[in-house]
This record gives sequence, structure tokens and C-alpha cells, in this order.
Amino acid sequence: MINKDKISRVLVYDAKGKLLISTKSVFFPKDFFRIKGKDLVMLKGADFPLISKGEKIDAVFEYINGTRVKYETTVDLCTEYQINFHVGQGEVLEERRRSFKVSVDFDALSPFYIRGEEMYAFDDPIMLHFVNINLGGVYFSSSSEFEKGDHVMLNFLDGEMQLLAEILRVQKNDEGEIDGYGCRFLDVNQTQEERLARFIFDCQVLERERRKAKESIF
Repeated sequence: MINKDKISRVLVYDAKGKLLISTKSVFFPKDFFRIKGKDLVMLKGADFPLISKGEKIDAVFEYINGTRVKYETTVDLCTEYQINFHVGQGEVLEERRRSFKVSVDFDALSPFYIRGEEMYAFDDPIMLHFVNINLGGVYFSSSSEFEKGDHVMLNFLDGEMQLLAEILRVQKNDEGEIDGYGCRFLDVNQTQEERLARFIFDCQVLERERRKAKESIF
């Protein structure tokens, strides 16, 4: 589902992967010929390349929390100032977790996870160990096993943060054992994002101080 209030930019690529359009002017006008399960998208700008109606394109939606979602679609209308198309089910691009990643070493709790349409609650919240974190997501290890696509509830920073995270990557070691899970945060509100940003900044300051102290020894 498109989070219409959190879009930072939309990129349009042709079938060969060439970037055609990049704009922050994204609109969702009333759709008089509504297609079930799809949203009508209008991008506005200037000097858009003229793309034929029905031509295949990839539209990548970038969100302020760092998530990127790609939609395969076709052009409904295109002028040098506007392009319209419909989008349905998108694909989250795994390579995108936001910058400002910092290494951490602390534990969090998880009371439940969601797989498909089912929620599975633990008898007691399980322990997760956070390895690195940024505004878009986290990498953690756990004695419990999860699958790609699972949504895991995370409780950390002494209960200040309670966020649902989607597992994008299951990382294995050379022996084929699970080393950890790369995740993206879901539905982060402004207050939570500001708290995460402050925590990450504090971690960066501590890391710089640690490095300076280490260098001063030699």
C-alpha cells in the first residue's frame, strides 16, 4: 500500500533501466476510471521526455524513512509537464536502508511476529541482539529463526521504541547457519524518527570519542 504522506521522490525508468524522470511533485488525483487494486499517480514537472501511451516503465517511490518501492506499470498519459500511470503491488528494494548506519551492541525484546496473515506471540518476549541500526532499519541476531517477509515487533531503548520491522534479508555464515536479519522499519512516525535520529547521533559521537581515545594511546 502506498503511504502517500511519506513520499519524498518518485523516479521513472524505461524498460532498459534508463532514468527518465525524477520529481518530488507527486499527486493522487480522483480516478474516474478506477482500476481495482491500483492507484492513479500523477507526476508533474518540466521538460519531461515524451513517452508513448502503453509503454512499460518502472516507477520507484522513495520514502522519507529510506524505503524504496518499485512498481512495474505502463504509461496512461504523458506530456512534457505531466505523466500519469497506475500502480498496484510494489516490490521493496532490498538495497535501500537509510544512511547514518552505526554499529551498536545492545539487546531488544520481541513479544510477537507476523507471518502472512497470522500473528505468533511468544510465551515470554524473546531477546534480540542489535548489531547495527540506522533511520531505515536494523540488523539483529536472534536464537529464534525468522523468514524473509516476516514482520517482527521490536521493543528497545528501554521501551521507548516499539516498532514493527520487516525482514528483508536472512544473512548466513560460511557454514550455512543464520548469522542475523536485515530489516526495515515499518510505519515510523515523526516522533519515533526524531528519537531514532538522536540515538544514532549519540552513538556516532561516542564512537568518535572512542576512536580518539584509542589513537591518543599510540
